[in-house]
Amino acid sequence: MSYQRVPYMAPGARYEHVGTTVVPINVPVFDYPISPRENFHRMLKRDKPCWVPCSLTDFNHTNGGVLTGLPDLRFDFTESTDWTDMFGCVWEWVPSAGGSMLKPHHPPVLNDITEWEKKIVWPDLSRSRIKACCEHYMSEPYYHYEKMNYYDIGQGCTERLVAVLGGYGEAMLALAEEPEACREFMAELSRFNCKMFDTISEFFPADLVMYHDDWGTERETFFGEKMMDEIVYEPNEILFSHVKNTNTAIIFHTCGCIARFVPYAISLGADFLQLQVRANDVKAYKEQYGDKVGFDVYTIHQAPGDDPAGYIQNDVNIYAKGGGMLCTIFGGDEKTLWEGMQELYCYSREYYEGDN
Repeated sequence: MSYQRVPYMAPGARYEHVGTTVVPINVPVFDYPISPRENFHRMLKRDKPCWVPCSLTDFNHTNGGVLTGLPDLRFDFTESTDWTDMFGCVWEWVPSAGGSMLKPHHPPVLNDITEWEKKIVWPDLSRSRIKACCEHYMSEPYYHYEKMNYYDIGQGCTERLVAVLGGYGEAMLALAEEPEACREFMAELSRFNCKMFDTISEFFPADLVMYHDDWGTERETFFGEKMMDEIVYEPNEILFSHVKNTNTAIIFHTCGCIARFVPYAISLGADFLQLQVRANDVKAYKEQYGDKVGFDVYTIHQAPGDDPAGYIQNDVNIYAKGGGMLCTIFGGDEKTLWEGMQELYCYSREYYEGDN
């Protein structure tokens, strides 16, 4: 069956106002044959999903900082801005990159990882403040109770190590010279993140969380299997095991070329990988590991004149087979996003009805 792509805000078009990690927007409303939650779990179990879920249409999607009142992973700037996160790390928002980098030449939180127990100030996980933040978010007109809940839990073990030490060079030296201190700091960070997850879950029960832990550059990983085995894996496992025991699904976001570490991510329990396509042969990962892990595919609006429908169809053809595909559409204006969501829903319905 062929499904009609409804033009942006056409007369009679059904739409709703939703929140994003940047600004609220209008998104199309579809005639789902089953609930988004049932479809999500079918996709997760690879049990005949009806369409590819989209973060903007199927979920209430936000950042952990919105739910805790703690500054972390901010995306709400429009011009170059300095800001300080919940651990005291100073960042600079870079408009051209659409993200933040550690403020150059600014003193780090730690000069010596062996001093983390004395100098790291753990953020206050005030239950009353988190309750108020969750209730405020869920009272917004762009929050929809019938949708699934999804939030970004923030920086993971190696990312936070890099942040508090002031850069990748410093963090890599620390991993080599002080492995025990690095492992103990990262384990304590994971225990903190478990507490944050538990407190948020009291008031905003999540179906899905995203966890960040960058493991590489676009050429290779930051470290090898020995450091992964002896330092990095077990601290990450603390959080993965805790979240998985609550039956919450996890997207693992990691930048860089991480081919050698894909089996580690699967072993940790990632339900989806969100990877840099330009740094990884993600299509090959789907072919090799697609029965064990899903993929959250970023469909990016490239430039005026590009064919977003063609990008989306290609991604569905590659990653949706058998289930296990989630999609995040971003870039461009509201009209471009609308058209992307229309194509993703309609084409993936057509794709799955063709017995793929």
